[in-house]
Amino acid sequence: MFQGAEGDELVRVPLAAWLPEAELVGVLDLSSAQCLRRTGLEALVTRLGIPLEVSDAPWDPAARYGERRSRSVLRAEYRGLPRWHSWVRALGMLGWIVALVAAFAGGPSWARPVAAGSLFLVPGADVVVRVTGWWRGRRCAEFARAVSVEPSPAVGKPVTERFLRTAAVRVLPRDIVLTNTLGEERRLARHGDHGVTQLSRLIAPESGHPLAVEFRGGDGEARALLPWSHWFAGPEGDDRWRDLVRALGLPVSDERHRRTEGAKHWSEGHVLAEDARYMAPIGGAEARRRTGWYGTIVGRNEPLALVLLSAVLLPGAFGGADAAVAAGILSGLTAGVVLVPQLCRALFSGVWFDRATGEGRGDG
Repeated sequence: MFQGAEGDELVRVPLAAWLPEAELVGVLDLSSAQCLRRTGLEALVTRLGIPLEVSDAPWDPAARYGERRSRSVLRAEYRGLPRWHSWVRALGMLGWIVALVAAFAGGPSWARPVAAGSLFLVPGADVVVRVTGWWRGRRCAEFARAVSVEPSPAVGKPVTERFLRTAAVRVLPRDIVLTNTLGEERRLARHGDHGVTQLSRLIAPESGHPLAVEFRGGDGEARALLPWSHWFAGPEGDDRWRDLVRALGLPVSDERHRRTEGAKHWSEGHVLAEDARYMAPIGGAEARRRTGWYGTIVGRNEPLALVLLSAVLLPGAFGGADAAVAAGILSGLTAGVVLVPQLCRALFSGVWFDRATGEGRGDG
């Protein structure tokens, strides 16, 4: 939180949203000082000459400032969806309710197609956002000059096409971009007090084989974790490892891994155990659930709700007045826009993209 000379709150920065590994380690497991250091905010305020006060106590503005009200506060937050998306969806639902009530109350004949058209705005807004995001991703030139390191899993290691095509480590001039199997990106700085300063290979004490690679910060704590068997144990693994080390230009160390007593897997007990899981292949059902538009963005029950709402006017497509036919066709389009991509995605995932095979390949 940035304060003015009189103690008024000016800018509020939610540390959990600015910390790359927040969802992996949990912000409750990190102190306030660790969060500030890892996000780079500590270095920023120090360079700006702003006094910094660190407290692990819950922030209570009422207790701290009494009845004094702060001025308008800028929230340094990232919003994933454009604001118009919510407005269009809200307008669509409102229009559907009003027009449908008018139609069943004996209103004008055009009330039915207006209701169906309004409902179509809800999934229609989703389609526009998804297509726009896909197109921008295709045109993004940020990674054109990046050094990209793709997985090289050991031969016979169970993998999925999603993992081979999606997971990657990209080294940019200022950032390290880690993309897991679900397509989630995490950016770590290469320079500054909060940057990655070292690569450390965790070695199994019994066999002497590498288990994982840690990306460590200046404080020596792990910021990211790559399972070795899925990234560097394949036919091209040695080349991938040399490419990563050369691109980063960081010192590399080997460290004996201290396995948690009673652990069944080497990653159990590691602070970044979730990283080891999602930087490796995962099951198809979980992958679909974690990457689906419905359930991660707008609500898991929305497809069923939209189909049921569309069914109210859908029979009109099979006969009746022109207005009823138009309403029925629009309702059918709404149901189709919701169901067809979902069915195709499930089929595509089960048949190929998320089907686990033992054909680990080194060419990524």
